[in-house]
Amino acid sequence: MRSYYLFKWVAPATLGLSMLCPAAALALEIIDYTPSTTFTLSSSVGNLNQDFGTVHIQSDSATGWVLLVRSTQGGKLYQGTHSSAVPYSLTVDGLQVSSLAGGGDVTALTVSSLTCSPPSGCTLPVRATALTSDVAGKPAGPYSDTLVFTLINQ
Repeated sequence: MRSYYLFKWVAPATLGLSMLCPAAALALEIIDYTPSTTFTLSSSVGNLNQDFGTVHIQSDSATGWVLLVRSTQGGKLYQGTHSSAVPYSLTVDGLQVSSLAGGGDVTALTVSSLTCSPPSGCTLPVRATALTSDVAGKPAGPYSDTLVFTLINQ
């Protein structure tokens, strides 16, 4: 079993403002993350199932793979100059990721056969949801979290 710590990314979000998410990924030609161009938290229109970007996977394992994800902020977006935090939930390829609150690796997706084969691989949508009630009353500005994705070939 090979384990790859593939990249970290900071997913900034802004309350009440549109903003761009910079692409920052360290890829090993196995997995690559492309953040969405905008992600805005709103206390008035809701924050359900918003685009957080895509994960592109290439695995040559005939017996499948497991994609793990870990939040260094315990599944919360933190405001850099204020102690405000907004909890969020994550889905990968339409599947809900279990709670990120513990700060440990959680399974995002398990595949038991050869999929996402090289050289084409496959691209999976990553989406996030923050409850409007968790956003309400928070100061405007950039919020961020660092996610670490790990791909393990079976």
